Amino acid sequence: TELPLRPGSGPWQGRTLRGLHRRSVRPDRVGVTGTPDGFVTALTVPGDNGVDVHPVLGAERMTPGQVLAAGVGVVERGLPLTGGGALPHGHVGPGLHVEQQPATAPQPTTLDVTTVAYEVRADHDLLAAPGLFGLTAATDTEAGHFPGVSPYPLAVGEARQSAVAQFGALGFRAAAVTAVMPAPAGGVPQYRYETTVVRVTFDRPFAFLATDRESRLVLAAGWVTEPAPYPVPSPAR
Repeated sequence: TELPLRPGSGPWQGRTLRGLHRRSVRPDRVGVTGTPDGFVTALTVPGDNGVDVHPVLGAERMTPGQVLAAGVGVVERGLPLTGGGALPHGHVGPGLHVEQQPATAPQPTTLDVTTVAYEVRADHDLLAAPGLFGLTAATDTEAGHFPGVSPYPLAVGEARQSAVAQFGALGFRAAAVTAVMPAPAGGVPQYRYETTVVRVTFDRPFAFLATDRESRLVLAAGWVTEPAPYPVPSPAR
């Protein structure tokens, strides 16, 4: 569900962002783990095409590289993750709280997620670090390297990469989701029960990883610093 999000602190304070909210009964889709650099909170947003998205929020002192490295450790299962359903009440991780809330009927433990929509674009000159991409030998113009491509000697003269990642109410896939919240018919609800809510909020810069579910291969990763603003409605004419 899309809704305006106004962070009360941090780098995005004072801005109205395009927030995304979702409630489910899968509290273990979020968890917390410790690293030498600090604690991180990791969420799994499963897709229906075998690709999952993992927003990862680190302690405020952690660098983007440290948070991304922790995220890779989580998705590769090299870092043990304590799921939301096994966490005690209180502030249990970056952006992560476990709370008791009144309820009108018995309810299972729920997961309450708030994050932001974003679009991340990047352009990379691969020859700025040719060794990293295995291009060092291919750039040597003293000899040809691709005999099956051309009868003339060829070498790599330029190599660039453009990437874009978008995340919104439709996720990483083309599918529409509609949520309808019923309104009470009248009277004052009687809160006779309590339910546990695992609440996670991504309202400051965070990492994301898109992974193949079966192999856990990281297909794309990035760092969100500029979330999408909440759209301002056009004035009526």
